[in-house]
Amino acid sequence: MKRLLAVLLMLTLAFSMLAGCGKKETAELEDPNTVPKDTYEIQWYLMADAQNDVASVEEALNEYLKDKINATVKINCLPSAQYTKKLGTMINAGEYFDLCFAARWALDYVGNSRSGAFYDLTDHLDTYLKDINEIIGEETMKCSYVDGRLYGLPVYKEMATQQGWIYRKDIAEKYDIDMSKYKSFKELEPVLKMIKEKEPDMKYPIDWAYGAGEPASLVMTANNIFVDGSYDNQPVNRYATKEYKEACEIARDFYNKGYVRPDVLTATDQVARMSEGKTFVMLQPLKPGKALELFKNSKYEFEQVGITEPGIDHLAGTGSMQVVSATSKNPARVMRFLNLLNTDPYVKNLVVHGVEGKHYKKIDDKTVEPIKGSGYSLYTNSWAIGNVFLDYLLPEDDPTKHEQLQKFNEEAKKPLVATFLLKEVTDPDKKQRNIEINNTVENYAKQLNLGAVDVEPNLKEFLEVLDKAGIDSQLKDIKAEWKEFQKNN
Repeated sequence: MKRLLAVLLMLTLAFSMLAGCGKKETAELEDPNTVPKDTYEIQWYLMADAQNDVASVEEALNEYLKDKINATVKINCLPSAQYTKKLGTMINAGEYFDLCFAARWALDYVGNSRSGAFYDLTDHLDTYLKDINEIIGEETMKCSYVDGRLYGLPVYKEMATQQGWIYRKDIAEKYDIDMSKYKSFKELEPVLKMIKEKEPDMKYPIDWAYGAGEPASLVMTANNIFVDGSYDNQPVNRYATKEYKEACEIARDFYNKGYVRPDVLTATDQVARMSEGKTFVMLQPLKPGKALELFKNSKYEFEQVGITEPGIDHLAGTGSMQVVSATSKNPARVMRFLNLLNTDPYVKNLVVHGVEGKHYKKIDDKTVEPIKGSGYSLYTNSWAIGNVFLDYLLPEDDPTKHEQLQKFNEEAKKPLVATFLLKEVTDPDKKQRNIEINNTVENYAKQLNLGAVDVEPNLKEFLEVLDKAGIDSQLKDIKAEWKEFQKNN
């Protein structure tokens, strides 16, 4: 019996040691009002092209942070083509890092939050993130919640969106076209017909891509189950609505008439074609200054005009975020850095523009000019980094850019559905049902949206397959969730 007890004790100790080896050492939460004695290095991943002189920025940043929060920052830039795959691999492997960019469309903010990949920030909004939390406000912050908890800090920028035209200014002036008069694709058709006839070098006067400017984009939706302003704001199968069918018919009509390029199903150079002057107009989600931002390097001048009311949807909270990794060894210090990044103009402009005198020169209190070939500039990535209202502007920016963005946010519609997020489906049968529905949408919607196939037979078949996949059952579940959400909010 003694020998047996000794063996059991040894096994217990062995298992305890093994468990200890796999345990993640995480620092205790710290006082947000004092400078810690220990230095902590923050491993930060940004979705941006590599910068040749990132070392100078890190040096200046680390020197400044020493007396603020005693942290150093290692900036790792990865281009968009590699970003999600690289970070996804790191997350799946449980690899250590501290901070990174995420969104609903990149690195799957919602899915990774639910799987435990990101640190829960909810209980720290009044401590480590207090200053930026007050700036962003509860209304927008709620758009970032997943199942009642917050796993990422939304980047404070234009939080609203609006659909509208971006178009070549010289062509509009040449033919005296007032683009503000055209509120739909159907109304715009005579303009496209005239340009196709009179501008032979502009063979295809309009362009779009899947989910980016096709007529179906004007069937405003949230979670693909609401049609804005219609159906009493109740969930519907949007693919079965008259609005969706009409949008597909217009897309097909334009495709057949040669207003849009024949390779629209596979083309990826929509913005490049506009910049080169090969297209007159495209529909885009707008914000103040969007046309200038997209085409500042084009030899042509572009203008923009909204055709829908500005509104806030889930992209306000999940379109661009900074998330703390669950593998971070000191999430408190990382959150303190996040707070500074979003509230301290020196920190944000250092990360965005680099070191004054080395990477840019100051023109006035609000404006800077990049030094050509300096090896550092992340200004075009600011929307993915932090509070854009802290940024110095460039000489070509509208000097009232920030004021316009603030007004745009303040005047936007803020529907309750903007904070509604479907619950995670755990029932195996329902999960399979949802997968089949998503696969059906993938197989049919793109061709219909872009006008690449005849509408009547293909939409009929699409809806039949959706029915077989269980769309009615899914919609019933969603309606019940929406009813409960409305009752609780």
